[in-house]
Amino acid sequence: MNYITPPRYLYRRAGRDYRELIFFAFMAAALFLKFYFLEGVVSSRVPRSPLSMAASAAFCIIAVSLLSLCWRRVRLPLSLGADFLLTLLVLTDVLHMRFYSDLFSLHNIGLSAQVADVSESVTALISVKDVLRFADIPLLYLYYRVFRRISVHPFFRAVTAKRLACTSLLIALSAGVTAWHIHSYNRKIRGVLRSMWDRPAVCSNVGAVTYHLADTWNAIRDLAGKQRLRQSDIEKTKERYEAQIDSYRTPPAGVFGAAKGKNLIVIQVESLQQFAIGLRFDGREVTPNLNEFVRNASFAGSVYNQTSSGNSSDAEFLVNAGLYPSAAGVAYTRFAGNSYDGLPKYLREKGYRTVAMHGDKAGFWNRGHMYPALGFERFVSKKDYQIDEVIGMGLSDASFFRQSLAMLKNEKQPFYAFLITLSSHYPFNWDALKKRADFGIGDYKDTVVGNYMSAIHYLDREFGSFIAGLKESGLYDRSVIAVYGDHTAIPRWDAAALSRLLGKDLSKDHIWRYMQRVPLVISVPGVKALPAGKKNSFGLISLPRTLSLLLGFDLRRGFGADIFDDTPRPVIFRSGSYIIGDVFVMPQNKSAVDIKTGEEKNFDEYGKMTSLVEETLAASDMILEHDLMPRMSENMKEAVR
Repeated sequence: MNYITPPRYLYRRAGRDYRELIFFAFMAAALFLKFYFLEGVVSSRVPRSPLSMAASAAFCIIAVSLLSLCWRRVRLPLSLGADFLLTLLVLTDVLHMRFYSDLFSLHNIGLSAQVADVSESVTALISVKDVLRFADIPLLYLYYRVFRRISVHPFFRAVTAKRLACTSLLIALSAGVTAWHIHSYNRKIRGVLRSMWDRPAVCSNVGAVTYHLADTWNAIRDLAGKQRLRQSDIEKTKERYEAQIDSYRTPPAGVFGAAKGKNLIVIQVESLQQFAIGLRFDGREVTPNLNEFVRNASFAGSVYNQTSSGNSSDAEFLVNAGLYPSAAGVAYTRFAGNSYDGLPKYLREKGYRTVAMHGDKAGFWNRGHMYPALGFERFVSKKDYQIDEVIGMGLSDASFFRQSLAMLKNEKQPFYAFLITLSSHYPFNWDALKKRADFGIGDYKDTVVGNYMSAIHYLDREFGSFIAGLKESGLYDRSVIAVYGDHTAIPRWDAAALSRLLGKDLSKDHIWRYMQRVPLVISVPGVKALPAGKKNSFGLISLPRTLSLLLGFDLRRGFGADIFDDTPRPVIFRSGSYIIGDVFVMPQNKSAVDIKTGEEKNFDEYGKMTSLVEETLAASDMILEHDLMPRMSENMKEAVR
């Protein structure tokens, strides 16, 4: 093929050959633009940090620099291949943002059912401009073909000591910029690159490439740390699981089927702690509507917060999957490809319509992938609501409750609706929230504790409107309504302010642990009081079976018993510590203390219970790490009633 000879100044000057330099400079610029525009798509939902662009530019420089050091005979195919794969990654991210409002993650690569959903919609998702993302690849190849024959010297030159030195320096400087930025961001929000709580936010802060490098590193760590599965491990796990199921007791009279055929509405309230219920400040109730709900409820009590690094997502996992949080990372981001046999799937099998409702992005905590895995038929997320009022991270509680109520009125019954509020999220000082809250906090103004009281008072007001709406529509009398707090709100460093507010000394560990309770309130139509167990403490993991029994189903899945059971059972925390009765046991410290009185107990007396706790956590971890729930569910029978 003959080509028009290009002007000499395009590739040579003062006896130097710039053809290869122009090739790699063009490639680096093209790659940078692809990531830049990808980050633009992401930043339409999350504000972009200027340093994210610097991180992406640094990666592009590193990539082309390394390619320039390869054997010159394979430099062209390697360069074009690398360009193609990176472009494919960018396109995958774009499609994920359009479909899930989230970025692609290696942890989600095995979500077969959801991948099928995407594949069916792929023609609708892809536009002509997406194909143009690959346009630089044929242009690079054409440039190579045109310019390779116009000089006696080869297009790709051998690696010299000078090139090696200059390239190494460039790589070191670029890597240093990237490493510094990653370290600064991870220190600012500790553990964020491990938990990946909000992938678009991570991308907007550290760049798309850095996000994928961190995601790849997490996947490698998880794979490398995965135990080799042996048949003996499966048998041991199943033995512990079946022992847990076999230990479930028949509930007392008046419990099973007390709400047979009713809807189920579960409301997870952001950062609601037990101490807020009934709290008065300057003569005013902080939660007047919740207090009234408690007075009229069939059960009103508290359970211990069992979440780990997954915070709200861990609470959802405990309540819907009946499993403990992941030992490393977060279950929602690591195990969305697993099969689960928890409450949503179970109720769906029983003919319930299952829907999750949250005024946040579908990608936050990977909910867009995790909810279908748990068994929810529908996820109503931020993109499905009319965003008419925003507080903090998403739709305001007022708008969320109002729009959700309208949807529930038209929902097929019976349904299980799982609602997650958002406005009372730490640090509780959102400007929009301050404008809408009407609770005077006196000398606690501009403090975490004061802002928290104001935020919870706002939540309480909107919750009251939601309950009123349920009553007006008739749904209140046709539904079991369970309300609980997802996790703690006040950090330990602000314990002094909370101590002053409550008039209690919270400096001691056992008292602080006792304060980490969250409310659990259950309303059953026509039932004045439920005979909850008196001898035990409970955690959120007890909720799935509790609710199923009220609906007339014997859910024999997961590690949670029920709040009607008086059999001595530990409330297990992810750290391996636990509470049995009123005794807080910390095996790592070999200590046991009465959580109410502070009296020291003999740790040796809890050896058998400690072993049981270790076995339970190990079994839950094995189920998660190796997706063993289908094997655990084999031959599991419901109790005949």
